[in-house]
Amino acid sequence: MKKVVLMVLVAALAVGLGAGRVFAQDKKVEVGLNVGAMTFYGGDLSFSGVGFTAGPQIDIHVTKGFMISPEFMFVTDSTFSGVIGLPGATLNYLGKGFFIGGGAVLPVSISEGLGVAELLPKVHLGYHGRKVSLTIYTITAFNGFFKYGLLGASLGYRF
Repeated sequence: MKKVVLMVLVAALAVGLGAGRVFAQDKKVEVGLNVGAMTFYGGDLSFSGVGFTAGPQIDIHVTKGFMISPEFMFVTDSTFSGVIGLPGATLNYLGKGFFIGGGAVLPVSISEGLGVAELLPKVHLGYHGRKVSLTIYTITAFNGFFKYGLLGASLGYRF
């Protein structure tokens, strides 16, 4: 009887360790740095100016096909006169070589005193390679969805 209990415990321990490694392979974390550009669309300001973006992003793979990506994007214009921070997070579906997702960002003025605007939805799609990603996104408002907003593209490198 002692041998049976011992074998069951050893088997359970082996299965537990093996299952832990299998699940750990699916749940990995990637840290990246993105740089890009964005412009306004809608109204009189459409495509009139370009803002430059840079910031870190973390991709947390929660399952094989989905990841949560918190990010903090810094935005400035060509004269570097002001900086706006766009902290946010997105939920992404990850396919073979591409991703599509959506989430929200919260614009925060950094250069001229700390000011916080309203939460804005973000929708994006792009290429997801081994180390490089290319993203096209829009940040818009809840009222007038896709009527006014920001349109941008970024190139990212994951470590």
